[in-house]
Amino acid sequence: MRFRRTMTVIVGVIFLVFGWRTVTLALHSLQNHPDNISSRQEERFADVIPAYSTQKENDISDTTEEIILVNKDHPLEETYQPDLVKLRDYGVEVDREIYDSLLSMLQDGEKEGLEFWVASGYRSMERQRELLDEDIEALMKKGSSPSEAYEEVVQETMPVGCSEHATGLAVDIVAKDYQILDEKQARTEEIQWLQDHCSRYGFILRYPEDKEDITKVSYESWHFRYVGVTAAKEIMEKGITLEEYLDGK
Repeated sequence: MRFRRTMTVIVGVIFLVFGWRTVTLALHSLQNHPDNISSRQEERFADVIPAYSTQKENDISDTTEEIILVNKDHPLEETYQPDLVKLRDYGVEVDREIYDSLLSMLQDGEKEGLEFWVASGYRSMERQRELLDEDIEALMKKGSSPSEAYEEVVQETMPVGCSEHATGLAVDIVAKDYQILDEKQARTEEIQWLQDHCSRYGFILRYPEDKEDITKVSYESWHFRYVGVTAAKEIMEKGITLEEYLDGK
């Protein structure tokens, strides 16, 4: 009897041990199931598992609210800083937003046998001040008073903070074989092609002829500004200025 009771106790202990081991393994398995990874484990894996965003990147928009108007009545904020990129082969910088469109426009024109030169792209406010001072000083040496010189100069050279070149969104493009910024530039094949086709690439002729009363700038056949394809097509088709376009919105 004593031997039988002893064997019963031993068998019971064995069942208890194996039963507890089974329960422990089951619990451990549940805790490590993919659906039950703890926050600490997630943090540990975060640096080896790439994070994927399901949000689609926004395409460049040319909505009215996003078009920057820069003129004598709307100076650019001094803190404004474009995202600049070097324009190959021309030695100038432009805002990254217009880089691809500008290159496409120039390359398509070159396929037509034209040769362009980008005479100016981004221009800092400091450089704008230097140009303004140089032009004013030159007129004063010819006998103009400071105020007279200033008024004459700002018809073509914008005051500091009022130049579109500071945005990186504007470029002066000329014929490679004639790089003088004067009335003859408008008669070159390059400028005529640009004025006819620039809107397809999101650009406009920023200071058109006979619109000086609105833009407060003399006709510049070479100055092109990026505003996006939608706005550019409407502006160029209607023969209006950026000011008129934005006022109409």
